[in-house]
Amino acid sequence: MKKLEQKLNELLCSQQDLEKLLCLEKEMRGVDKEKLVFLGMANIAEYYWCAMKSFYKSKEGELGFFGAYLEDRIHYSYKLGLIEHIPKDKKKLLQIGNEISMSYIEKLLKEKSKSYIDGIRMAVTITDNNGIKVMVINPALSVEDREHWEGRAKIEGIRVADLEEFPKIRGNFLQDSKAEDYPSIRWNFDWNDYVIVGVPDGITDSFVYEFKTTRNRFLMSFVKPVARTQADLYGFFFGRQKKRFQIYIVDEDVIETFDSEIDKNGAEGVLNKFKNVYEGFTPIPPKPWKCKKCEYKDACKLYVTG
Repeated sequence: MKKLEQKLNELLCSQQDLEKLLCLEKEMRGVDKEKLVFLGMANIAEYYWCAMKSFYKSKEGELGFFGAYLEDRIHYSYKLGLIEHIPKDKKKLLQIGNEISMSYIEKLLKEKSKSYIDGIRMAVTITDNNGIKVMVINPALSVEDREHWEGRAKIEGIRVADLEEFPKIRGNFLQDSKAEDYPSIRWNFDWNDYVIVGVPDGITDSFVYEFKTTRNRFLMSFVKPVARTQADLYGFFFGRQKKRFQIYIVDEDVIETFDSEIDKNGAEGVLNKFKNVYEGFTPIPPKPWKCKKCEYKDACKLYVTG
């Protein structure tokens, strides 16, 4: 297992090799190498935050989603005893995982238990939009622990960033302490000419679970359609009938919980809407304030300066 993991890591860490495999995969599927094929459910659900951001984010992330697709197919195939090694022939490598059905995924899911190898996340060091390393510290830490991490940042010459600069990381920190705990698994599904990759925050025998955070109740009204749609996509593809999604409102220290049936029509609807945008349809512009800090505004045809 260790040897296979090493080879798999080497394969996935080489962007050049991964790009070649992606081109070969598309060739084997009979589609143009420029066509968008590998998508993430979370990105698609963001259609209801901003359709164009959902599109641009999906294009930018395709190689990463293909890498996840490849990693899961190889890793699970080995774990299920379907392969013993990674073949040198690239076409044979890309055929690994063809035998994996949903019954196998359900089997793997039952064996999983959700945990963090390193415990609760204490701090995260990332590169900001200016290419500068910054550290984001978990706000739930004690004063002593926070001072420890601030000291490490100072020694390493890294700026300690305001948590509000990185809402996604804030969400990860909060999820560690606020979200309900369920097992989960990442897997991919064919839909039309696309491969849709997803990993819910939780999967039980009867429902899928999604957890999000937002600053205040005003923003929750914009986050809620995204969370609901993301849960619908998970339920649609993973074959669950019900969904539970929660939104943690930071300013109120309140978790709002929503339980309902999976809306299969809603899931297919957003998939078709995304497909239409990819094929050239111009969607309704988002609220202008959403554009101000959007990383795709310079490329976006809907963005109007000022």
